[in-house]
Amino acid sequence: MAMRASDFEFRHRSWFILGIFSIGLACYSLDAQNSGEVLARGLRSHFALWQALSFKTTIRDVFVGGALIVAFGAVIRAWGAAYLRADVVHDSAVRSERLVTDGPFRHSRNPLYLGILIGVFGAGVLSSRLGWIVQVVLAVGFCYRLIFREEAELLRCHGKDFFAYCRAVPRLVPTLRPRVPASGARPHWREALATQTPWWAIATGELAYAASLRLSIAILVALVGIPIQLVQKRAVSIRRLASTKGVR
Repeated sequence: MAMRASDFEFRHRSWFILGIFSIGLACYSLDAQNSGEVLARGLRSHFALWQALSFKTTIRDVFVGGALIVAFGAVIRAWGAAYLRADVVHDSAVRSERLVTDGPFRHSRNPLYLGILIGVFGAGVLSSRLGWIVQVVLAVGFCYRLIFREEAELLRCHGKDFFAYCRAVPRLVPTLRPRVPASGARPHWREALATQTPWWAIATGELAYAASLRLSIAILVALVGIPIQLVQKRAVSIRRLASTKGVR
């Protein structure tokens, strides 16, 4: 399938997501207006609630709202990661040996990618108007390429079981009610919440913008999540290698 992500794309998917954010920020060279400030002006011109507030207060409300959206996406990702475990979330290869149908996977086949798209949308207020649009479009396209890659492997490994799961559960947009019964798997919340460090950092960066109204401070805070995630991924790799040697 032409839309399926390559091995290289999947192996380095975290860097591709970072690249999408970087492209969005680079669009300031073509459009200098911050999308959050533009949205704040729109709110003030159409809603009496914000007309009664100062422009700076409206901007702060917009960025707090963006932070909450990013955090919501991170929570959805953590919910899925709690059932997948950290070694699967951070793995550079497609892990298809187990078909997970618990937690959010009863509502959407790809809750982790749904969380990414929600997070990218919420992070858009840090970019320009053009940058917001560009990063959302690129993120949607890239996430679908990753989804097609994973689902092809799951279909190959699980055949009729995965096909039946696909018929019951939508690919991305979740249903309100679960579509498949739970298997009774136990979630691991602590490590799942820890795997979302980059998204917590972006949300914190937006809160920093709300407090300081300085884009440079917000971006610096958001970037803190990158080295932390690299350390986490390295720790997971070391733990996986140690467990493999232990089995041998």
